[in-house]
Amino acid sequence: MKKKPVEDSEEFLNLIREWQALEDKTISSAEELISRSSNPLVKMTMEMIKHDSEKHKVMQQMIIDSITKEAIHLSPDELAPLSDMLNKHMEAEARSLSLADAALEKSELFVTRYILSYLIADETKHHNLINKLNELKRATIFVT
Repeated sequence: MKKKPVEDSEEFLNLIREWQALEDKTISSAEELISRSSNPLVKMTMEMIKHDSEKHKVMQQMIIDSITKEAIHLSPDELAPLSDMLNKHMEAEARSLSLADAALEKSELFVTRYILSYLIADETKHHNLINKLNELKRATIFVT
C-alpha cells in the first residue's frame, strides 16, 4: 500500500492556513502603520513588508489549492516559455545587481545605503530562487 504524502493530511493544511492567518495580521499591521505615519521611510518599509506578506499568502493558497482542488502540473512544453522568460529575467536582475552595486559604491548617505543594501539583498535572493528552478526543470523532465 502506497503511503500518502504528509501534504494530504489535515494537520499540514492547518499549518499552512495558520501561517496565512499570521500573514493577514502582518498585512493589517503594516496597513495600520502606513495610515498613521507621515515618514516616507516608515511607509516604504511597511509597504515592502505588506507586499511580501501578500505574496506569501498567494503562494500558500497555491499549496492549499494544489492539495484540495487540483494538483500542480507542468509539462516540458509548458516549462519552455517560462524558462525563456526566467532566463531573460535573470539577465535583467544581474544587470540590476551590477547597477545597484555601483550605486552603493558611490553612495554616502546612510538611508540611501540602507535602501540600496536592502534592494541588493532582495535581488540576490530572487536571483538565487530563480536559479533553484533548474531543479524544477529536472523534476519536470523526469516526472513526465
